[in-house]
Amino acid sequence: MAAPNNFIGISALQGVANQVFKSVVQGPSYANPEEMKRLGIKTISGIQYQRTIHVFIRKGGTTRRKDVNPKLNSEIGFLKERKLTAKLSWFHGTDNMDRYCETNLGTDSHGAYPLSTVAIEAVLKTYADDLYNNLWWGDIDRDVPGASNLEKSMALYDGFLTGIKHDIEDGLISEANHNLIHCEAISAPANATDSSAYKIFREVYMKLDPRMRRQKVLAYMTPETAIAISDAYALQSYGTHKLNVVDGGNYVIPELPKCTIVPVEGMGVGDRILFSIENNLVYAVDSEGNDTRVMVSEGSPDDLRDITIQAQSIQGCYLENPFSWAFAMTDGALESAEFVSGDYTESNITVSIAKTVASAEGEIDGNVKVNDTEYTKPVETTPNAIVTLEAVDGTNYVFDHWSTGSKEKKIQFAATGMSQGFTAFFKKNG
Repeated sequence: MAAPNNFIGISALQGVANQVFKSVVQGPSYANPEEMKRLGIKTISGIQYQRTIHVFIRKGGTTRRKDVNPKLNSEIGFLKERKLTAKLSWFHGTDNMDRYCETNLGTDSHGAYPLSTVAIEAVLKTYADDLYNNLWWGDIDRDVPGASNLEKSMALYDGFLTGIKHDIEDGLISEANHNLIHCEAISAPANATDSSAYKIFREVYMKLDPRMRRQKVLAYMTPETAIAISDAYALQSYGTHKLNVVDGGNYVIPELPKCTIVPVEGMGVGDRILFSIENNLVYAVDSEGNDTRVMVSEGSPDDLRDITIQAQSIQGCYLENPFSWAFAMTDGALESAEFVSGDYTESNITVSIAKTVASAEGEIDGNVKVNDTEYTKPVETTPNAIVTLEAVDGTNYVFDHWSTGSKEKKIQFAATGMSQGFTAFFKKNG
C-alpha cells in the first residue's frame, strides 16, 4: 500500500523520535522537571542496571583526652553497601502515518518537522508519565501472573516508598536507629484556636538527629498534611504570621529556617512525614546503553499504513542514605493514591439504570442491551466502533429516556476510544 505523498518517511520519523527520546528517557525529569527540582531529587544518568555506593557508619564517642586517659583501641566503624537496582521497561504502540505528513521546513535533508515532532512527543509523553507515576509507589512485586493492567503499569521499578519499606523490613530504619519517630496524628485544625498540627510537627522535628538538623532538611508529606500544618501555624499567632512560600510551592517555618516543608502530589493519603537531607533521594537512568532506545517501523499486520513505535529504557530510584544523620520518618499512616496516566486508560462503555422518580416503589425490572447482549459489566470498545444501546421494558418499570436526552429505546453512536457512560431512566408502569 502506497504511503501518502507528503509522508515524511521512516528515516526522517526515526530522526524525530531519536531527538524527542533524548529528553523522554529522563522520565520524571522530562515529565515534570520543575517538580523534580522542587522536590530536591537528584537525577543521575549513565548507570547500567545497578548503582552501588558505600556509606561509612562511624562509631562515635571514642575520643579521649590524651594526657589523662590511656590509649583506647576502638573500632572505627564499618561500610554499608547501598544498591540502586534499575529495571528495563518498554512501550510498544501503533499510530497512523497520516499524522506524519508535512513539508520539510528546512533547506536540506536535515530540516525540521514540527507537526511530526508534536505527534511523537504526544505518543512518548505517556511513557514518561508512567515512569513518573512509579516514582513513589512503584513496586516490582506487583507484576505477577493475573495482575491487572494498572498493577503492571505500577511495577516498572521500585519507587522511593517501596525502597523505604524494604529498609524498614531489613531493620535499617527503626526506633533503635533513631530514624523512625513516633508521631501523633496530624489533621486539619478543629477550630479557630487549634494549632496542634504545627506543634506536633515541631515536636517531631526537634527529635531528629542534631547532625541532620544542622543541614537543610526537606520534610516530604501529602499536600493535605502540609496545609494542616500551615493553617495551624497561622492560628497559633491568630493569623498574624504565616509560613513563607518558596521554590514554587514549598513552605519554610520562620522559627525553623533549615527545615523546608515539601508537599508531594501523588505521595498518597495519610500523615506520614519523610525527613531527608538534599539530594538523598536519587533517580537514575541509563541514557547511553544499547537497551535504551526508540525504534520506528512502517506497517503492521492490521494496516500497512500503521507506524509502530517502540520505546524502552532502564531506570530506578532509591534512598541513598537511610541513617539518622541523613534521613528519618514518622510512623504515621500512608496509603497509595489513585494514579492517572495519559488522558484515559480504558475504552469501556458503562451503562447504569435509574428511576425517573427516585422515591418510586419497587425495583427496576427493565434492562439494557449493548450490541444485542444484556449489559452486565463494562463493555470494551475500540475507537470509531459502532455501538448500539437498547432499553428493554420490564413489567413494573418501562423505559422513559436516556441521559443524553433521547427518548428512543434504541440509540447508536461511534465509540470515541475513551470510556463513555450512559444512564437509562425508567418510570413506573401505569
